Amino acid sequence: MTHDDAAPKWHARWRRPLRIALEIALTFAALAALDWWLTGETGFTRVQPNPYWLPVLVMALAYGTGPGVVAAAIASRVWLAHVHDDTGARDYLDHLFHLSLQPLMWFVAAGVIGEVTIMRTARHDRLEKRGGVATRNLARLTDAFAALSRTNRLLQVQIATEAHTVGHAIETAARLCSQDLAERRGAIGELIALAARTPDFTCYRMTGEEARAWIRGPVTAGRRDTLPATLMERMARSQGMLHVARRSDRTMLDGVGVAAIALPDPKTGELVGCLILHALPFETLNASRTAELTEIAAWLTPLLADTLHATQRPVRAAGLVA
Repeated sequence: MTHDDAAPKWHARWRRPLRIALEIALTFAALAALDWWLTGETGFTRVQPNPYWLPVLVMALAYGTGPGVVAAAIASRVWLAHVHDDTGARDYLDHLFHLSLQPLMWFVAAGVIGEVTIMRTARHDRLEKRGGVATRNLARLTDAFAALSRTNRLLQVQIATEAHTVGHAIETAARLCSQDLAERRGAIGELIALAARTPDFTCYRMTGEEARAWIRGPVTAGRRDTLPATLMERMARSQGMLHVARRSDRTMLDGVGVAAIALPDPKTGELVGCLILHALPFETLNASRTAELTEIAAWLTPLLADTLHATQRPVRAAGLVA
């Protein structure tokens, strides 16, 4: 802890006692000046009620028992310093009662009123603390309600505008059996977008020694046509998924995308392609989501291999009979 950190605590600790002492001193100084001006320094012994009740009551009401008792002690000292001058012909017990009655009432009043003040202050502090907690809880509930409202609106909009229904997925899968290669590639692209939950992707397939773009997402434009050889070598070794949530993968994916999914042949283990996701929320790259994305390779690789075989299959001449 530095000196700068300790200074505010020291000030906060001694600020209240110093303020109380200053107020007591100023009050009694003002009363002493008033006593000197009006009564000639008699201590207000002949004035009823005695003005020295004022600091006792004020301190007890404002600060509690301690300051009230201190004020009562000072007032009693001033009272006893002046009241003995007028003994008269009183009896000793009557004189003693006259001397002690005023200080006794001051101390009793300071104690009773001070304890009531302490209880009132403590109750006020408890209520203020509960009020602060209630205010914070209300703010949290308000934020939570606002977040739920936003989520509800987003879900309503998504449900209202969502085109990828179950029926759409079934219809897209049915188009995989089409004899039209362009339609089959379009169906594969739609399935990739459904599984990856992003329309910004590129599926690359191996042609010789390089990976060339084969299927692009509906919003993908201006992406590279071939992948770097170093990335493909890394994908061939890992046979899994690279994504920017891992620090070690960021260099490989720089300028390529946010995630790369290897597409190995399940029989030979040879890399036949790679799926690059160019846009994906960073917070979705958790363990469960990456596992879902990795599963894409299980059904996409056979489709890729089947399409390659279909493009390489020789076409029979028309009119020939086997």
